[in-house]
Amino acid sequence: MTTSKRTTPIPITLLSGFLGSGKTTLLQKILTADHGYKVAVIINDMSEINIDSALIQNNRVCQKEEKLIQLQNGCICCTLRGDLLEELVRVCEMGDINYIIIESTGIAEPMQVAETFAQEFSDILLNMPGGIAEEEEAILKKVSQMGGLQALAKIDTCVTVVDALNFLSNINTTKFLADRWGDSGQGESERTITDLMVDQIEFSNLVILNKKSLVGKKKLQKIKKMIHVLNPLCKIVTTDYCDIPLKSVLNTGLYDFEKASTAAGWLQSINEMTVVEGFGDKKRKILSPTPETVEYNVNNFVYRQRRPFHPQRLYEALSSKFMVIEHAGGEGFPGQGEDGDEEEEDDDEEDEGNDDDEEEEEDEEDGEDGEELSEAQINANRANSSFGSVLRSKGFIWLATRFIVRGEWSSAGPVLTVKGGLPWFDFSGLDDVPPEAIELIKKDFEKPYGDRRNELVFIGIGLNVKAITKELDACLLDDKEFELYQKTTKGSNALEIDQECTKIWDDGFEDWMTFADVDEEEEEEEENDEKKS
Repeated sequence: MTTSKRTTPIPITLLSGFLGSGKTTLLQKILTADHGYKVAVIINDMSEINIDSALIQNNRVCQKEEKLIQLQNGCICCTLRGDLLEELVRVCEMGDINYIIIESTGIAEPMQVAETFAQEFSDILLNMPGGIAEEEEAILKKVSQMGGLQALAKIDTCVTVVDALNFLSNINTTKFLADRWGDSGQGESERTITDLMVDQIEFSNLVILNKKSLVGKKKLQKIKKMIHVLNPLCKIVTTDYCDIPLKSVLNTGLYDFEKASTAAGWLQSINEMTVVEGFGDKKRKILSPTPETVEYNVNNFVYRQRRPFHPQRLYEALSSKFMVIEHAGGEGFPGQGEDGDEEEEDDDEEDEGNDDDEEEEEDEEDGEDGEELSEAQINANRANSSFGSVLRSKGFIWLATRFIVRGEWSSAGPVLTVKGGLPWFDFSGLDDVPPEAIELIKKDFEKPYGDRRNELVFIGIGLNVKAITKELDACLLDDKEFELYQKTTKGSNALEIDQECTKIWDDGFEDWMTFADVDEEEEEEEENDEKKS
């Protein structure tokens, strides 16, 4: 079929939500309704037997040769981008399609799919350097011939279907995606159910709160408030069987990538904060919600401190109230190839017996302290703590033992993820920073530690700001410890300071990759390459 150049992009509704939430019901309504659109549906299901597709194929519309496109190779958010281009080209070549539905799987993150349609992503694709596969190159050429990705299609609406009956259990679970839907190798074993559900809600223009009749009015109102906290800009509709006017999900013109990517409650809370006197103390200034936020019975605030956390105290305070997920340094960095493993294989075999003995000794020492808390224990501990009403928190932390790299903090329900992030700008400098961002970054600098600070956004319903602040403040270095920290960090060699601090303070968190580690591994890789050649 001859490739034709479209004059207007095809609008797209991106449909997200967990399996069983009601997405398929909504999709069937769209396909069977008389709305005047010729719809193409891009479906992706990670399971071997595609139940969603089977239901649609039994629909009477399919007997009229409605064009359905089904992708068969895994999670939409991880592997669909290249395939999506191919399918969009095919849809546009059909000529008679004027609307597209992308129905993502229960494990898909909508923002990653939506990024595919951002202008920047399109520019990158159309200007990719050589070395790509022939098939991919052919697809990109087709996209270019048709006027670029923006000319093919555009996101019109992001819709998330939420199961009202299971919302509270989903937002309070510590289970991973793989625990519920299995592991297809797309990261399900590393992502929690709560985390994904929050991401889906945060990026939506419309949240359909389905199965409303299965919960009481008070519980339904509570869920609506929680969703509003997570995404203050989205429209929330309550229904049964996804029975809503289709004009609310088709050709709405609601989607804007910049607005959608900043719609999350934790980002909105920063924009809506005003500085007020803190708890009767005129000397202390805090960030407080706007009157509208207070009226909605929602508190959100930004915790900021220019003093590092004592890593052990912080870890102990958090680990009993959250399931703390950490990304240990070293995974996936240069130098971790098969060659390195092979070179160390003999040594590993020799030490295998000793390692087993050491592990047994560690287990004996840990005793009950080494046991993981159950989901029920974590939720009970959290409910009885100052963090009990926290729905979401995000930001970065300054640990006394991590002088170079900031810690990234992100919580959703009872799950808290902590990992090493970018270096502090005080260490890395501003040479690689876009000019328009430099002035903003400079505002974060204060002597003597530059931009090092703790900055955490908390959102929730009825937050006890004073209690959360008190608990976090107790985890900071005290005056005596901070005096020692100031003496220890007076030098100019950041790597030496970093190493010295790790000797002074106990640290319950996993190690993060340091620049010294990266340099050493890159040197080892270069040596291995030289030996091969």
